Amino acid sequence: MYMCHRGTSRLEGIETERGRDRNPRDAVSQRKPQINADISRFSMLPNLRFSRYRFAYSVQEPLKMPEHKGNVFRGRLGYILRRVACVGDEGECKNHCDYPDRCVYSGCFETPVPDDSPLLRGNPFAPHPFILEPPRARKLRYEPGDTFACTLVLIGEAIDLLPWLVYAFSMMGEKRIGLQGERGRCKLETVESLPARRNLARRTIYTAEDEILTDAGFIVDAEEALKDAPHVTSPMELEFLTPTSVKVRGDWVTSLSFDDLIRNLLRRLRLLSFFHCGADFEVDAPTLIKAAEAVKRKSNLKWVRKDRWSYRTESPIPMGGFIGKVKYKGDIEPFLPLIFLGEYLHIGHHTAFGFGQYRIST
Repeated sequence: MYMCHRGTSRLEGIETERGRDRNPRDAVSQRKPQINADISRFSMLPNLRFSRYRFAYSVQEPLKMPEHKGNVFRGRLGYILRRVACVGDEGECKNHCDYPDRCVYSGCFETPVPDDSPLLRGNPFAPHPFILEPPRARKLRYEPGDTFACTLVLIGEAIDLLPWLVYAFSMMGEKRIGLQGERGRCKLETVESLPARRNLARRTIYTAEDEILTDAGFIVDAEEALKDAPHVTSPMELEFLTPTSVKVRGDWVTSLSFDDLIRNLLRRLRLLSFFHCGADFEVDAPTLIKAAEAVKRKSNLKWVRKDRWSYRTESPIPMGGFIGKVKYKGDIEPFLPLIFLGEYLHIGHHTAFGFGQYRIST
């Protein structure tokens, strides 16, 4: 049986392991942007590590979900986690966290940017160290006996918060999930750790029957994630599965050039590695982006609105992004490691709601 107390976390048997430190190798030459063709040796991100978990629920009471379910899961997760993990005064915490270095909620939702940080200086928060991948099914009505699952990606030090998050996901079901006024009780049946490699099976690390979290499951570094990457040649097609919100020079884009794809992947992976994995990475970004400009694209994308309601501000918040397919043609090989990692870690804004998920169509 696991228990959670304000300021402490107790889950039986939980173990975590840190990613191994490696000496980064130069990935780019000055004459031509080249990343080692053997992508299993890709080491531009020596400390990057992440874990993926599948939370499976059974429906106990009738409920209704929106078409884009990320709004529900992200909203309920934040609400529950703040209530069970906040170590400060609840009234004051709504405006300012007094314990950002040890608050679980702050670590997940409001990671502070240090005043002396060389990156994002002047910004209050770093990117979230988690990604939600809610059910993509268009089903809206759920009845007792139905099932659904939500995948959670934890990055770097956030993996250590898994006990809190398992408890929060369990409480989400008990406190009811769904649209306000049409929520229903659900039971968290299992939590499975998902491997990066296709030849490995999922590992069950929690069941409702024994309520014990056995371990942290698979902790994947960049090298491990790239070992099972598919063979891809030009032209390459990316399918954006969920709304993808990307800004270019301050404006939302409805199409994505290859250089903007690479620019955004470089930025996202660097920030995640720096703020949540404790290490920056070395890459000649200007040279890579310049080379990416030569790759051509053919887009079949459409913009979709997925506005959400904020219960904290009691007002609607506009959200949207493009979905569909883009085909890129040119010298894509030097960029493949970045694109492969983006499949796991998404791209753009609102990834905590499930935005920015894509896959390589092979």
